[in-house]
Amino acid sequence: MRLRWLAFYPLLFAVAFVALALLLKGDLTALTHLVMGQKIVSRVLALAGCLWAVSVFKRGDELRWAWGWLAVNTALVLTRDVLMASSLPPAGTLTWLTPGLVVASNVVLPIGIWILVRSWKHAALDMMGKSSWAVTLGVVLLALVVGGPAVLEYGRALLAIDDGGLLVGNGEALPHFVSAVADTLCFCLLGQLLLAAIELRGGLLFWPWALLTACLFSWMLFDVSSALEESLHFQGPPLHEVFRGLAENLLCAAGVAQALVIRQVQRIGS
Repeated sequence: MRLRWLAFYPLLFAVAFVALALLLKGDLTALTHLVMGQKIVSRVLALAGCLWAVSVFKRGDELRWAWGWLAVNTALVLTRDVLMASSLPPAGTLTWLTPGLVVASNVVLPIGIWILVRSWKHAALDMMGKSSWAVTLGVVLLALVVGGPAVLEYGRALLAIDDGGLLVGNGEALPHFVSAVADTLCFCLLGQLLLAAIELRGGLLFWPWALLTACLFSWMLFDVSSALEESLHFQGPPLHEVFRGLAENLLCAAGVAQALVIRQVQRIGS
């Protein structure tokens, strides 16, 4: 079974998005629709990939739970995007819904990544030795550099205290704070995914882990490009949206790879 083609599909998707964004550069309305359309399409694909991965595992299997949490995360964010695209929720009692979906999605995401790392840690990393600690530490430091400033910024806004000692924080900062914390936690686990992929290289199981690693790395690039575009007033195609789409499609590819590998193992064992 050749799974290399799964690594090319997210890149082709990203290239197509950049090409369309360049064509629509002068039309802000059309570009806005393109960005929203990419979000929804790529997340639908990511959800489909995660659900397929869930379907190949038996009830109670740790990896079934891991892919299930990733599917829940994707479904929550997809719901938020659909609501935003359709100008919902309306003003009033549902104004809490979209930030609530953001908070919930960012709570479950690190859980899914953590279960993935835990379920394969001993099998994939026992032979890595001291080099695993160096890689893990390096990635954790990088994660703190990328995600730490946002955690501090939104944490200060959320937990601001006036001169009288009263909490006067901005509640609207809560979704951003939770998202920044979740991103940082996931980035810290990136090293473990990378080491698992390295240990599994040469076999079919390499592909799900390699694609998941690339997915998290793309989210890291999303955060970096978002900050740079804002500070540098970048006028080209929205790079952060390129990396967002790339990350979602890599998640889809990882889920498909996981499902195909497990299906093949089950056929061989039957």
